[in-house]
Amino acid sequence: MARKIARVSLTLPEDLLNELDRSLKAQRYASRSEAIRDALRDFLASYRWRSELKGEQLGAILVMYEHDVQGLTDTLMDIQHKSASLISAVQHLHVDSKNCLEILIVRGAANRIRQLVNRLGALRGVKQAKLVVV
Repeated sequence: MARKIARVSLTLPEDLLNELDRSLKAQRYASRSEAIRDALRDFLASYRWRSELKGEQLGAILVMYEHDVQGLTDTLMDIQHKSASLISAVQHLHVDSKNCLEILIVRGAANRIRQLVNRLGALRGVKQAKLVVV
């Protein structure tokens, strides 16, 4: 039985599309669609794994974001203050003239950490929010 395929439209900044195309060529992908399907599978696997975490957890949340997005820095700071019971430490790195990386060391209930990662990742200007548990 043939699998149903749905067509979707995707809007990307030109620099991200250029980087994608360079990466596709280097990895010898046959098409953008094939690469995006792989990326979506990885995204969904990460989400499923995060959603299954239980109990007390210790780890780090890596947040890559564009610091020029209006209000984002204040929102991130506000979220961090409201999550002080989970966050043990924060390291900030200026990656380049446009991007920053923050590493939040977290310890606490898996469901609260999951909520924090999801909240951070959903903010406009956040390019990636990734949880690493130890």
